[in-house]
Amino acid sequence: MKEMEMPITFEELLKDIEIKNAASAYVLIEANPPEIPNILKALSTIENVKSADVVTGIYDIIVYVVGEDQNEIGRIVIKDINPIPGVKKATTCMVVKL
Repeated sequence: MKEMEMPITFEELLKDIEIKNAASAYVLIEANPPEIPNILKALSTIENVKSADVVTGIYDIIVYVVGEDQNEIGRIVIKDINPIPGVKKATTCMVVKL
């Protein structure tokens, strides 16, 4: 009878792989409604923006952003998202890994 091998653990599988702890955030945008299509176009050109959805409620657009760390996300919001014409306010909600 062939001896069964134990499955490899997740830690062993990843031991030789450098894992980068990227930061991510949801950016809640209050926008001028007629400008929403142009805002979405502008957001689509930002490399770190992974998704942008128009939503109902007090916010108009929810954007998912990924960066190397929270400082990079802050720079993206300040330099790339806030200046987009039609963006009235952007609230950043950092994702917390528990």
